[in-house]
Amino acid sequence: MRNPGRGDHSLRPSSSWPRGRRGGLIKLGLLLLALVITVSVTLRLSAPYLVSSSVVRSAIASSIAAWVGHEVSIDDVADISFWPQPEITLTGIKISRNTAGQPKILGEIDRLSARFGLISALAGQPDFSAFRLERPRIRVSRGADGGLDWSDQGMLSDAVRAAVAGDPGLQTGQSFGDAEVGSVEIIDGEVRLTDAASGASFVATGIGANIDWSGLAAPLSGQGSFRLGDQAVTINLQTPTPLALIGGAASQVDLSATLAGMSAQVQGVVSLREASADNAEVSIRIADVPQTAAALNFRLAGTERWRSAALKARVTRAAEEWRFEDLDFEINDSRGDGIVTLKNRPGDLWQLASTLAIDHLELDDLLQALSINVGDRADVRLPGLTRWVDVDLRLSAATAAFGAFPLTDLGASLIGRGDKLNLVIADTRFLGGTISARLSGTGEGFDKGADVAVTMERIDLEGLMSRLSLDGGPSLKGVGSASFNAKLVGTGWQRNIEAMSGRLTIASDDGEIIGFSADGVRRLATDRAYFQLSAVGSESFAYQTLDVGVRFENGSAEVEKAEIVGETQTLDLAGIIPYSRRALALTGELSGNTPEDRTLPPLSFFIGGAWNDPVISPIPVQASPEE
Repeated sequence: MRNPGRGDHSLRPSSSWPRGRRGGLIKLGLLLLALVITVSVTLRLSAPYLVSSSVVRSAIASSIAAWVGHEVSIDDVADISFWPQPEITLTGIKISRNTAGQPKILGEIDRLSARFGLISALAGQPDFSAFRLERPRIRVSRGADGGLDWSDQGMLSDAVRAAVAGDPGLQTGQSFGDAEVGSVEIIDGEVRLTDAASGASFVATGIGANIDWSGLAAPLSGQGSFRLGDQAVTINLQTPTPLALIGGAASQVDLSATLAGMSAQVQGVVSLREASADNAEVSIRIADVPQTAAALNFRLAGTERWRSAALKARVTRAAEEWRFEDLDFEINDSRGDGIVTLKNRPGDLWQLASTLAIDHLELDDLLQALSINVGDRADVRLPGLTRWVDVDLRLSAATAAFGAFPLTDLGASLIGRGDKLNLVIADTRFLGGTISARLSGTGEGFDKGADVAVTMERIDLEGLMSRLSLDGGPSLKGVGSASFNAKLVGTGWQRNIEAMSGRLTIASDDGEIIGFSADGVRRLATDRAYFQLSAVGSESFAYQTLDVGVRFENGSAEVEKAEIVGETQTLDLAGIIPYSRRALALTGELSGNTPEDRTLPPLSFFIGGAWNDPVISPIPVQASPEE
C-alpha cells in the first residue's frame, strides 16, 4: 500500500478549483449579472414615475447658472428620455445679467440636450454630461476698462482665476478640479464680440464644434469650424491646461487652423493675454497670398507680386524680446533661412532685427515694403513695414534683381529708425563686375528727401545701356566703371524724376559707341546742312578711352565733360540733355588725334532732338581774318 504522505502525492497546491466550488461561483456570477440587469431595466422602466422632469429642469438651470455666474431661464422641457441613457432636451434657454437695473441678454440657446445620471436624479441632484447646444448665440462685450461681461462670476471664472494664480489644489484634482464637464457639441452657433472703446465688432457665425473636456483639471481637445464674413475657418486644439489658457496664462497647446488659403500650426507654450508664443514651434503656409490678403483685409507694400509663402520657426521669449530661431521660409520659389528678433521698446516702435540668407531677393520689393515706391505700382500707397517697426536687417542672397538688373552674391544691410532709413549694398557681382550702393533718406517713402550713391566697377556697359531702356539712340559697348550720386526729393522716383539732382561719371577703355559712325558724319557733313543720326550708317565708333562727366537737376543734365578718344580721332561733346523729355541739345567736335594727321580736319556740329534718332547739323567753319 502506498503511504498517503509519500510517493505520488505531491505537496504542491492544486492548480484547479474543485468542480463543485467552480460551478457555484459561475452560478453566483450569473445570478449577480441577472440582478444588475433586472435592477437597471427596472430603474429605467420606472424612472418616468420616480424622476420629476421639473427637478431635472431646475437642476440643469441651477447648474448652468453656477457655471456662468449669471441668471438662467428655460422656456420648456421639450423631451426627457431614459433609454438607452437618461437625456433631457430643453428649449429657449436665456442667460442674462442685470445692468443698471435692466436685464441684459448675454446668450441664447434654441435647444440644449444633456445626459444625466439616473441614480443622482433619483436622489434629486442629477449630474449632467454630453451637452449638445443647437443654435447658441453668445454676446460678449469688452468694456472701456478691458473687462468682459462674461468674466467676473461663476464657477468657471473662479476656476480660471485659480488656475492663473497657480492654485495647487486645481492641479491635484481637488477643489474646482473635482467639477466634471464631459463632452460638448455645438451646432450652428454664433459669437459676437463688441469692444466698447473702439466700437469694433467681431462676429463668428455657423459655429460647429466638438469638445472633449472630462473635468476642469483635465486636458481639453476639440475641433471646430466657423465663418468670418465670407471666409470659412477650421480649428483643432489640444491643451493639458485649458483653464490657464482661457485666463491668458502661459499654456502648452497644439493648435492648427486654416483660413482662406492659409494654414497655421502652433505647438508649444503660448499666452493669449500677451498674444505671444513663449516657446513654440510655429508653421504657416499660404497657398494663395492675394486670396488670403483679401480675406483678412490686410495688404503690405512689397508683397504685391507674392504668389505663395511659407514660414517655420522656433519662437522663444526673453524679457521683452521674441526670437524666431531656426527660421526657414519660402516666398514664391525662393527659399531662405536665418534668425529674426522682435523687441518691444516701451514708448518707441518695436524693433525688428534679422540675419537672413535668401536664394533670390527682389530689391524693389524690399524697397516697396519700406514705403519706397520705386515703380509707382499703386495709385494708393499701401502701408509699409516701417509704419509699425524699426528695422535692423542683414541680408545675403545668391541672386537678386532690381528691376531688369540682375545681381549675384549680394550682401546688404538695412537700418531704419524713426523716419530715417539707410540701405547699404556691399561689393556685389553685377554685369560682369561689381556694384556698391548706399541709399539713405528720411520720411515715409523718403518724402522728406534721400541721397543715393552707386559705384560700378568693370561692368558690361552694353548690358547696362540695354537694361536702361533708352528707346534707341547710340549706346556703349565695352567694359567700364560708373558712379552715380543723386539727391531725391518727394516720393515716386519715376514720376518725380525732374526733382532729382546729382552727378554721373563713366570711364572706359577699349570699347565702342554703337550707332555713331564718325566717318558717316564727316561724309554727310560735306554737302548737307542737317541729317538724322540714323542716316550716317551702322558703323560704330571704336574708342581707346572714354571719360564722361554729367551734372543733372530739374529734369536736365549738363555735360561737363565728354571726351572719347579713338584710334585716329577724338569726339568731344558738350551741352545739355533734357532727359525728362528724352531729348538732346549738344555740340560736338571730331578732330584728329595728332597734328600730323592732315586728312581729319576738325568738324564741329550740333546734335539735337529726340535722343533715339537726333538730328545732326554741321557748324560751318568761320574764316580767319587773314582769309
